[in-house]
Amino acid sequence: MELFRPLDDATIRDPHPMYHHLRSADPVHWYEPLNAWVISGYEDCLLALRRTEIFSSDLRAAGIDVPDNLLSIQTLNPPEHGSVHRVLMDAYRRQDFSAIRARLEDRADQLLRGLSGRSRFELVTDFTAPLAFTAVADLFGVPDADEKSIVAWSEAIVAAMDSGLTPEAAAPGTLARDNLSAVISNWLDQKPQNGLLGNLLRAESASAISRDMVLNTLRATLHAGYAPTSRFIAASVLSLLRTPDKWQELLTAGVSETAIKELLRHSGPVQAVARVCASDYELGGRLLRRGSDVIVLIAAANRDPQQFPNPDELDLKRTPNHNLGFGWGTHACAGASLARLTCSVALTTLLRYTPDLQLAGEPVHWRHATLRGLQELPVSGIPA
Repeated sequence: MELFRPLDDATIRDPHPMYHHLRSADPVHWYEPLNAWVISGYEDCLLALRRTEIFSSDLRAAGIDVPDNLLSIQTLNPPEHGSVHRVLMDAYRRQDFSAIRARLEDRADQLLRGLSGRSRFELVTDFTAPLAFTAVADLFGVPDADEKSIVAWSEAIVAAMDSGLTPEAAAPGTLARDNLSAVISNWLDQKPQNGLLGNLLRAESASAISRDMVLNTLRATLHAGYAPTSRFIAASVLSLLRTPDKWQELLTAGVSETAIKELLRHSGPVQAVARVCASDYELGGRLLRRGSDVIVLIAAANRDPQQFPNPDELDLKRTPNHNLGFGWGTHACAGASLARLTCSVALTTLLRYTPDLQLAGEPVHWRHATLRGLQELPVSGIPA
């Protein structure tokens, strides 16, 4: 039986038994269906994230042509990455996160009040997805954004991340990416003054970054701000409800940064990131040739017992906790602080409003290998 089975039913329900076996048996594993190396140990994954000159996000470093519309902050290496990253982070830091938090708290309260009197509800559709969308729309400065269309496009893009395993997802993902780009381009044409859009538009006007790079980076940022955050909140709630003593611990102690970090390690949605070898490199006794695709199994690294004692245990006081859930180094998630903030607001509001929250049925997972997520999470516990 193949060691790496990303779309098996058992893996979709819980990938960690497979990850543990893979990491123990063959931590640098050749996976023939994708013609790619799969690395799963913490130290190897950390090295791959840090050594961008060897494990490249930019396919051009391995001699592969990349269309301009696919070049963004996510697909550049230093030094090009640095100039785009500085512009994006400068715009990001200019946002009023105290005001964003206040508006998120209001939105979370509104969503749960709207469920009052229902014996059960569906957490993803009714709460986590709309709250995550509010967060990214607020960051962008587009409170009237078309949530239904953008969420549908985002889900198609998530599915296309697995197009090597599910080729039928590629074309809808490309169409969704183009549609999202067109919407963002229209927002920029309206010359916004506020939010991330306004700040990056001014950077473009100052010739600090090209229009194409602004557009591509905004598209990647919007998608990365919505889909992983919604999944992170829902997965965190599921993990807490499956360990009721941890839910009670948060009821007593509140939601700390340490708890959020541990939930990310234990239940983070990002399973893998893709890299390409920019040069020959020996890892774990295997020779990885230039041009080889590499799958960096973030989620497996985050439960490596060599790095995290009792890795399957959800320890809300775990320190140290140098997990890779938001990446590391050059390509660490630029929107990590917004994701942490949104998850904190979501959990704090649920704990306050629904202290007796509990599962009300079987969760349903998306059949996705790269970005794990819940499609449905039925719960009960809304006060009458």
